[in-house]
Amino acid sequence: MSAGTDNYNSVKAILDANRNSLMLLDLQFTILALGIGVGTFFAGLYGMNLKNFIEETDFGFPLVSISCGFFCMVAIVWGLRKLRKVQRLSMWGESGSLSPENHGRRGRGSWREVDPQNQLSGENRVDRTVRWKQDQRMNKMQEGSNEAL
Repeated sequence: MSAGTDNYNSVKAILDANRNSLMLLDLQFTILALGIGVGTFFAGLYGMNLKNFIEETDFGFPLVSISCGFFCMVAIVWGLRKLRKVQRLSMWGESGSLSPENHGRRGRGSWREVDPQNQLSGENRVDRTVRWKQDQRMNKMQEGSNEAL
């Protein structure tokens, strides 16, 4: 039963990660469409044949074209930066904590730094994982013996 639950949880985690990446792609396309929409808004204002005397100058069309491209890029860059800022949210909350212990460092750091695992000198990751699994088994055995009482 436990192996089935573990398999279910891992498949669910993979599907959640895929769904999150698809949502991120959808947001990127939406930001791109927003940027293009901003550019076409200014182009539409220029093309409405309003009397603003820009169209009578020699540099009117290039000026409007360049400004439309500029505003389009500004909207896209702004949107992608905001998206990246939201994307950096971690399990600790928004990055950029101003607490004194994190001075000079972005964010609150890794969750592993908060409660580091007890490491024996010269112990590598594999040995640490084996020791952790053995500790988990011992804890389960102790819980089982306590439940019998």
